[in-house]
Amino acid sequence: MNLFAGLTLDTPTLVFSIGALALFMSVFAFNTAFALPARDMGLRSWGRAMLALCGGFMLFFLRGHAPLVLTFLLANVLVLLSSVICVDAHARLLEQPTPWRRLALVNALGALGTVPVYLGWLPRGVAIFAVSMTLGINFAISAHLIWRRQPGNGSRAGMLAAGILASMAGASALRGIYSISGERASVLISSQQLPQVGSLLLGALFTVGSSLAFLAMINERQQRELEARSRRDGLTGLLNRTAFFEAAHAYVAEPGGERFGVVMMDIDWFKKINDRYGHAAGDTTLTQLGRLITQHTRLSDLAGRYGGEEFCLLLKDCTLAEAQRVAQQLVSEAARQSVRLPDGGALHFTLSAGYAQRQGLQESLEQTINRADQALYEAKHAGRNRAVAALPIAVQESVPASPQGGSPDAVVTSQPA
Repeated sequence: MNLFAGLTLDTPTLVFSIGALALFMSVFAFNTAFALPARDMGLRSWGRAMLALCGGFMLFFLRGHAPLVLTFLLANVLVLLSSVICVDAHARLLEQPTPWRRLALVNALGALGTVPVYLGWLPRGVAIFAVSMTLGINFAISAHLIWRRQPGNGSRAGMLAAGILASMAGASALRGIYSISGERASVLISSQQLPQVGSLLLGALFTVGSSLAFLAMINERQQRELEARSRRDGLTGLLNRTAFFEAAHAYVAEPGGERFGVVMMDIDWFKKINDRYGHAAGDTTLTQLGRLITQHTRLSDLAGRYGGEEFCLLLKDCTLAEAQRVAQQLVSEAARQSVRLPDGGALHFTLSAGYAQRQGLQESLEQTINRADQALYEAKHAGRNRAVAALPIAVQESVPASPQGGSPDAVVTSQPA
């Protein structure tokens, strides 16, 4: 006995199923967006796209039981609108501008292609061709947006979404070609022939698959942002110590990573700031210094909170003179800063800095940082609010440390304010 003998895939059932699936995905998207009120990442747009798709297919389902202006004109416009909002949802998720002008032009032509058919001036195949080709273009735009924004290692969810959209773009174009190639009857909304049944099956799979891929892209983005936040210091926004060393070692291991400079910095009398103004004032000072460091370093450089009130910069492809310029600029700018306190008052702070350039492949990253750290100690010992150059390796090994632990020959490049 064949259990599936009575099972048929008639087009009205498939049309209704697509509308119902779209409604379900719309409700799911809106509920998920409600759980993420601060940043829905395109979820509300996706919910609106699925809602428009639901409306369009429910009107298709009512063909023959409702006015043609609703079941033909409005239904096609809603389906086109759904694909437009789909592009907007992907653009929002990817933080890209939505190409509204291009979409408006393409979809206006698609929608206008249905008017003369409704008025009886042109055969039904013209409307099918116009709507199908427009849908294909919209899907292709979404696929292109996703594909060009893939991370370097490739996003599985993004690749899946782009693949689904590209497949639907091809299927829509093929349906449009069928409509003007003498096979128009096989792609009418009520046709029971394989091309129409196949396109509706693909539509149902697309409704579910594209929604799941969209949600997977959101999940991947949240994971990337969570990982990025875990690598950042909460107060300054700079790399934490672990992330700084991971990124620094990765750079040193790269071809061309043999030349770099290091700047070690420390806020002068930071404990006194905390004792006099409170720890909230100390946190505000750290936050402001983090912004200052970000403003005066290149995007390619690495800046990290080394610990407490100490910071470390790795300046890529940098000479000693360039490291001196950065260190001196930060020391000078810090002395001009005014930190606003919660009670309306203000405080001023200064920096001490030590800087060094890597001396050949024989010197490790840690050794260069250690020389810059020793120079920082010399800056503190010499009166603070200054930048000091680290001694070369040979000189550092031959000159004995002073009783206080510093080197009398450290080069001071900035005088106390």
